[in-house]
This record gives sequence, structure tokens and C-alpha cells, in this order.
Amino acid sequence: MSRKAIWAIDVGLITAFNESAKASTPNEFAAAMREEDGVLTELVFLPGSVGSFTSATVPLHMLPIDFSIAGTVHSHPGYSNQPSNEDLHLFGSFGKVHIITCMPYNLSSWRAYNKDGKEIKLEIVDL
Repeated sequence: MSRKAIWAIDVGLITAFNESAKASTPNEFAAAMREEDGVLTELVFLPGSVGSFTSATVPLHMLPIDFSIAGTVHSHPGYSNQPSNEDLHLFGSFGKVHIITCMPYNLSSWRAYNKDGKEIKLEIVDL
């Protein structure tokens, strides 16, 4: 299991989750994320994930047995990237980092949170 702190996110991952969020609008989008050496690098789509206008469901029992899975990312189809009570419950279920992106789905429309729902800053890198 990775014990390294997550300190950065690849710009390609930001582009990928924002494009997925745009394609899912007006519904929410959700996926897991993989990290490599402390950098979030990749989306991991889980079978059975469902998005609607008011929520997204990620079946955690479908997570691969893979210790590089670092947390989740999902979208809000409006202009708020603040976590809801349901989001906070998910954050506490597993993972180190959880991201919420919102409209207009660009490089500045997302926020990262720890498992307790506290906002954290991640450096943007280009791998």
C-alpha cells in the first residue's frame, strides 16, 4: 500500500475528468483515481457507476485490488465544487484524495479534499 503523500495532479488527468464531466452533463460523473509516486495520474472507471442530475453512485465493491487507487473524482453539474453531506460520507469511506469539479469544467473549476472533507492544494504537473 502506498504510504506516500499525494502532492500533485497531472494536467492530463484534470483534462480527462473535466471532459468526462462535460460529456455527462446534465448528469454527474464519477470515477476513481490512480496515483503514482504521489501524483494523481489516471481515471479508473468502475462497472456499475451511475450518474444522475442530483448524484453519482460509485460501487466501491467494484474497486480493483490495487493499492494505487487513491480516491474519487466526481462532477457537480452546476457552479459549486463544495462537498455535500453525501460527498463527505464517500470521502470518509476510502482514499486519500477526493476531487469535485464543476462548471465550466476547466483548470480552475475543481477542488481537492482529504478524507475529512478539508480542502487540500495539489500542484499541477505535466507528465
